[in-house]
Amino acid sequence: MQLQVGTGLAFVDATDGGGTRSGLDDSLLGLKWRFLDRASSGIDMSVYPQLQLENGTGSVARGIAEPGPNLFLPVQVARAFGKTKWVGEVGYQTLRGQRNEWVAGVLGARQLTDTLELLAEVRSGSQNFRNRGDLVVNAGLRQSISDRFRLLASVGTGVSSGPEATSLIAYLGIQVVLGEEKSR
Repeated sequence: MQLQVGTGLAFVDATDGGGTRSGLDDSLLGLKWRFLDRASSGIDMSVYPQLQLENGTGSVARGIAEPGPNLFLPVQVARAFGKTKWVGEVGYQTLRGQRNEWVAGVLGARQLTDTLELLAEVRSGSQNFRNRGDLVVNAGLRQSISDRFRLLASVGTGVSSGPEATSLIAYLGIQVVLGEEKSR
């Protein structure tokens, strides 16, 4: 099991020419449960429901954060090939005040050293799989700082055109490992 609790700082370019606004983003709560483990089957499979909730900071009213609650219900399938791991994800996202959407993506991870892992992701969200959605390409890393702490960082951009297309996405976080981690 993996528990996720997080929030972030969001930046939005104002459409009225008022410059860039920033504020605290929504909170995200997630619980990942791996119900199939590659030790016995060759692949990992998990469900990873995530609930996005508004913070009481006024960021939604100022157009910085999305109105909530929003719920994402993905299924993930992973397979390792030596030091490289591939993860596929598909899920349905219910959005408050917007049309719900399907999200699908592929993540590749390559273990470079005992403490450094490089990551790359392609992800798309759309109302159905037949229309063009917001396609995002993202690259990052996971660096172990100690046995209990890891630095996570990524940056990406949308490759779709249109008013709803992602222009820039960046992530910086600390992962805290509680309990014993299985060695692979």
